[in-house]
Amino acid sequence: MAVYKNRLEAGQQLASRLSHLQNDNPVVLAIPRGGVPVAAPVARELKTSFNLVPIRRLAISWRPECDYGYVDSQGETHLNHALVGQVRLTSPEIHRIAQKERAQLVQDLENWGVPLLLELPKRTVLLITDGMHSGWAMYSAIEVVRKLGAGKVVAALPVSHFRAKRFVERHCDEVISLLVEDIALFRLEDFYKEFPPVTDEEIKGLLTASGPRAEQPAA
Repeated sequence: MAVYKNRLEAGQQLASRLSHLQNDNPVVLAIPRGGVPVAAPVARELKTSFNLVPIRRLAISWRPECDYGYVDSQGETHLNHALVGQVRLTSPEIHRIAQKERAQLVQDLENWGVPLLLELPKRTVLLITDGMHSGWAMYSAIEVVRKLGAGKVVAALPVSHFRAKRFVERHCDEVISLLVEDIALFRLEDFYKEFPPVTDEEIKGLLTASGPRAEQPAA
């Protein structure tokens, strides 16, 4: 089933679909971690550097592969309330986990040399990830950039489950997904020949190669 060699190749293919947005002078933002190597070729195609959306996943402790929401660098949570109810997480539990993950997020951003986004007044924002299973990471990213004042918001990715695409389309201006699949056992790694965890060193290298990243991109 593999379609892409790796995330970088997927990003190169995605970049060719996004060249029409160059005239919008978009801010390219990757969802960490998997979105970073996908976003790098897009930033090169659009002749801009890129930054990261400051969010981190909140995983169910006894099912770490499953997340029930995200926390941002300000400590605000973006929760899948239906799933929270199903797994019966209490508010104190959620708060404790979110505070721990926020601290790790801030530490990661500092380690990667990423300045925090302060505002995106009326900017066109291009959100990049390596794929969507449920769409909650992208939805959380959309909420973050909307709060920062973004104007047009475009979600772009190599592959998505059709339900995730339909969900995210309700919350942004456009979703561009090279592949949209409707299969029961949908796993992102099945669409990549190589799908290793994205390391700190890889993130730092890709960000450094892209050039300076302004805290508040110019209008």
